[in-house]
This record gives sequence, C-alpha cells and structure tokens, in this order.
Amino acid sequence: MSKQRQRREYLRLLDSAVAAIELSIDCFNRVQNSYRDESTLILMTNAWELLAKSVLLKSKKSIAADRRGNTISSEVAVYRLVGEKALTQAQADTVQQIISLRNQATHGTLTPVPEEVMHHLLFYGCKFFKEVLNKQFPSHGKLMTANHLSLSLGEMTTYADRVQKSVAQMKRSQDDFDLIWLLERGISFDGKSYITKKQVEAKFKGKYKILPHLAVGDFIRTADMVRIVPVEAPKNFTADVVLRKGKGTNSSLPVVFKKTDIEDDYPYLTKELGDKLGKNQSWTARAISALKMKGDTRYHQPVRSGSRGHIHRYSEAAFDRLHQEINGPSKFNPYSK
Repeated sequence: MSKQRQRREYLRLLDSAVAAIELSIDCFNRVQNSYRDESTLILMTNAWELLAKSVLLKSKKSIAADRRGNTISSEVAVYRLVGEKALTQAQADTVQQIISLRNQATHGTLTPVPEEVMHHLLFYGCKFFKEVLNKQFPSHGKLMTANHLSLSLGEMTTYADRVQKSVAQMKRSQDDFDLIWLLERGISFDGKSYITKKQVEAKFKGKYKILPHLAVGDFIRTADMVRIVPVEAPKNFTADVVLRKGKGTNSSLPVVFKKTDIEDDYPYLTKELGDKLGKNQSWTARAISALKMKGDTRYHQPVRSGSRGHIHRYSEAAFDRLHQEINGPSKFNPYSK
C-alpha cells in the first residue's frame, strides 16, 4: 500500500462533481450536439449526485443503499440535502426536476423540453450548485469561477409561461402531458419513489382548471424566473433591465425589454427642471437630494460626460413629483430636510 495519503473520498467526489457540471454546460452550448438536452441533463444530474454525496460524507452521513456496496440514487441524495439544511426545499424542487428529466432520458426517450424550461433548470441548477459549493466547501471557492457566454437568437419567454402553455395543452398533447408529469414527479419526490402518470392525472381529473392542483403550479408562483437573451444596445442607447412586481395572485412575469432614448425620456437638466418649476438650480438640486430622486430610474438618469464626470438628466415624472411637493399642503422646504 502506498504511503502517500489518499485524498478523502468526499473531496474526490467534489472534484468529479465540478468536472461534471462544467462539462454539462459545455454540452448544452455546443453548436453541434444532436443529443444536447439528454447529455446535458445526464451530466448535470451526475454532478448533483456527486456533490450531494460529498456533502453527506463530509457530515459523516452514510450514502450506502444496501449491503452489496450500492450507494443511494441521485434523487435520494439531493432529497437528503434538505434535511441537512444544505438546500432549501425550493432549491431542491428545481434540482429534482433536472433529475426526473435525466431519468427519463437515461431509461427511455426524452419528451421534447422547451428551451425556456431547459434554460431555467440549467441556470438555477448551476447557481444553486455554486451556492452549495461555497457554503459547504468555502476553501474551494476558486472552483467554478469561469463566465460563459449564452447566445439566444430566437424569441423566448420564461419557464412559467412555457409550463402554463403545456398545462393548457396536456389533455390534447401527449408530449405536453409527459413533460408536466416529469416536472411534477420531480417536485413531488418523497424520498422513496416517484408518482405515476395516473397519480398526476388524478390530481386534476374532473377539475376545470388544472394548474392550481399541481405542485408545479405552486413552483411557478414561488420560484424566481430567468430569461437568458442578449440585449443589443445601439449607439447612444443604454441597456436597462427593469424588474416589476406582479400581482399577488401571480408573481411570475415575462421579462420585457424597452429601448430608451435618454433625451426623450429624461428631457431636463437640473437648471432646466428648476426653471420650469420657478426655482433656482441650487434649490432644485437640494430638493432632488431631499426626496432621494437621484439614482431612481423613474426620475433620474446619469449620462457620462468624460472619464469621471456625469451630466444628470431628469424625467417628466421628476417634474411632476417636485411640482406636487411645491404645491402640497406641507409647504415643502428641502433645506429643512
């Protein structure tokens, strides 16, 4: 036996997990890969299984499945991470969907998976992987530090939008039914077994609306959404992404991009804003500061004027806010703030 001390098993598993998840990213982004979704899901599930087992072994927990030397499956390993508080239930739900799709791809033919669903699961699968890595193995923080370019040339929405469309079609389309079943069984995994297609169908049988009776419906309402697209900024345009809060009944919204012409949307310089209000520049600048309008894109937008300087421009909404304060009952005085 070699005198050289072998690395601990959980560290060897960790190294393999990182290698697997990076290769899964490579598989998905290859221009030519006729087995793209399947190979990506297989490798990402492999990565999560190895990471989960690494965390469990580090915590002195057994990963044995039986006395014959077999170890627990990927879905069981990830399920146990919730009990170890290494993953939240919401995070585990995302990873379990990846594993469910992978199991179908490994043991049969994978039903077509919309780009939005793949992008969502892979983005958060990688994000949560990195979070677990940093939390459980802080001394290995230099692993997974590369940035990767994602190029999308077609129109896309979000996971929530595509899943809702599949739910609407699942009574008429076998592919859509199979997709929802695979996602549903991942979220519903109880640590021992998957639910069947008949069990999924029983959840909404006889119901007018399907989504409220599925676990994937709860997932849509509570999970963050992602849309991965390039944002082109032509000359003299800035690229701003605005997040807006949805209604209480539906927190998931598609991402909307709006091109902004700075001079049209922010027509006033500080002095010009003051002139329109009948105030001098000093009063206007003080009022803007007192009302914390600078930095709020509803009212303000800085434009670079050199290597260090900026010109500050203000919107009609900024004028309306100041005009309202001036004419309000409180007799607004920015110098008293």
